[in-house]
Amino acid sequence: MKSRLFITSALLLATFAISLPQGASAAKPKKRVIFEENFNQRGPLPDTTRWSLCPNQSAAWSRHLSESFDQAYVKDGKLIVKAEKVDGVYKVGGIQSKGKFAFTYGKIEVSARFHTAQGGWPAIWLMPEDRSGNWPVCGEIDIMEQLNHDSIVYQTVHNNYKNILKHEIPKPFITCPYKVGKFNTYGIEWTPDKITFTVNGKATFSYPNLHLADEATVQQFPYNKPFYIILNYALGGPDTWPGEIDDSQLPGWMEVDWVRVTQTR
Repeated sequence: MKSRLFITSALLLATFAISLPQGASAAKPKKRVIFEENFNQRGPLPDTTRWSLCPNQSAAWSRHLSESFDQAYVKDGKLIVKAEKVDGVYKVGGIQSKGKFAFTYGKIEVSARFHTAQGGWPAIWLMPEDRSGNWPVCGEIDIMEQLNHDSIVYQTVHNNYKNILKHEIPKPFITCPYKVGKFNTYGIEWTPDKITFTVNGKATFSYPNLHLADEATVQQFPYNKPFYIILNYALGGPDTWPGEIDDSQLPGWMEVDWVRVTQTR
């Protein structure tokens, strides 16, 4: 009886092995790290081969940028981007990987925590190296934005389809809670078909590529090109999203522990 069972089992295993498609026994696709920043370098400056200071411009988020490492520096293995008032002038910090590192598709995660303030606006986001058509046609991916003392973060895509044509389907943003006062991990998983946002490893929402016949005109999914990373802490004002700044609550800052980008081989 035992020998008959053994023979039957062996025949079943042999049949199963033959029925498997060639290469089915191969391991799952591996993810490779293409960019990792732990801010463990010596000295107070971020690695200037990877990062540069965000320039002061007219947009609300960048109008107070100091273009100084006094507001964007490394301390105890963490990046600090800070917002403060110095001699009556608002100064905020931000760094970007523009011209030094950009990627198309993959997974990016950033571990960060905030010291909040009224008027504060920390952000972790991506912008395209090629801004043909200008904003918002070029696209923007906001991995995380936080306002004032809110206990939620915003995760958003910007594009012509959403911002100019005013389409709200598919849903272009979400708000979700985070662990206030602690390090949280914010990320996206980005493919040619969709962008899935995450907080602490859990998916919050996905923005799909509708593959529209008139995509070249409507620009619903302008996310098939290299994007670079921005880490900054902005301040608002009376005409901005965060609203008025309370000077007594400054400085505000964001600490970034690490940044990691992976792609599937």
